[in-house]
Amino acid sequence: MTDEPRRARATWALEDAAGLRIQQAESEAVIDDTCMSIGTISVAFVDVDALCAADYRIELDLWPAGRLVLTELGRRFDSFTRALRQARNQARVAGLLAHAPALPGVFEGALLSPAPADPVELQVYSTHITIVPANADPWQIPLGVLLDVAVSDDPPSVVLVTGDGRIAIGQLARSRDAFHASISAQRNAQAQLLARYTNRSGFADGLGIPRDRISGFDALLERCCCADRIDGARKILASESGGQSRLGFVQLLDPDAESLQAKSALPGNWASFLLVPAGNRVVLEILAGPSAATYVFEGDIDAVNRDLQLLHFRRAGLALSAAQAEITPDNPHRLALRRLEPLKRLRAAIRGRLVHGADWSAALAKALVAD
Repeated sequence: MTDEPRRARATWALEDAAGLRIQQAESEAVIDDTCMSIGTISVAFVDVDALCAADYRIELDLWPAGRLVLTELGRRFDSFTRALRQARNQARVAGLLAHAPALPGVFEGALLSPAPADPVELQVYSTHITIVPANADPWQIPLGVLLDVAVSDDPPSVVLVTGDGRIAIGQLARSRDAFHASISAQRNAQAQLLARYTNRSGFADGLGIPRDRISGFDALLERCCCADRIDGARKILASESGGQSRLGFVQLLDPDAESLQAKSALPGNWASFLLVPAGNRVVLEILAGPSAATYVFEGDIDAVNRDLQLLHFRRAGLALSAAQAEITPDNPHRLALRRLEPLKRLRAAIRGRLVHGADWSAALAKALVAD
């Protein structure tokens, strides 16, 4: 069956960066999950940096430059615009790494603060909440950063409290309590799972806990670490200076087919990690879960942990070489590399990516030497 809302006859015009018209024709526009095609033009949604629809005119601002304008859609304008915006926004959720393998619970509301009231789609995953504005880029709030989730009556809203401030979601109508309950249930499930595994409270998804707040730190480290990584973890800990090392757990959104097994098996699709400050360096070691390299970042351990948490410890973008990270129209990671700030900050801070092998110890010592 033809998906009619995703098809419409329109007049289209392609403009260059200066606004000069390059091509113009009348054709059928077709939307799929990743792009829109019309006439000789096909635009990937990860390259549509803005979508403006008003007065029976749709304007798509394209990266790296130019604009595609659709007019004369007639009575198909509203339905086609809705389908176009939905497909474009969801493609950018994926392109900005704000998605997850499982389908989310979806709610409609408005972002009341920290910005002026703006309609948003709210996607509640088991790991995070993705906020999808109508025209701006989507962004995510990991459940592990939430300090509280509260219902407010003035104005009617759900308030998400993080270490960086409060985010108020309103205009939820009869879905307010369901939205609150969905977030609370997912957050509680994570906390309870980590408490059962560690026999300790206070762990949250993606958050490293300082060693002086973990009773029996050494025993827990050994229990949640792969046997092949424990000696390396101790070498990294021996380099600690200028702060406290941190141990944590993260629910993976990009699990490997084969994982490093901890001495005490981790829950499915979870990894354990160690963050160690070493002067102006921060060392990240995945103790069990994916067979990941050791990363050495320059910066503050709180900032590094926060950005890793916002990235949900996805490694693909961090592992790219400079050549692989060149932002070109063919690069599948181009949207995240262009616009995902935690990824940009972490890549800029990398001072070493150390593959485990015979020369790992020497490479670690070299990477810890300040510039």
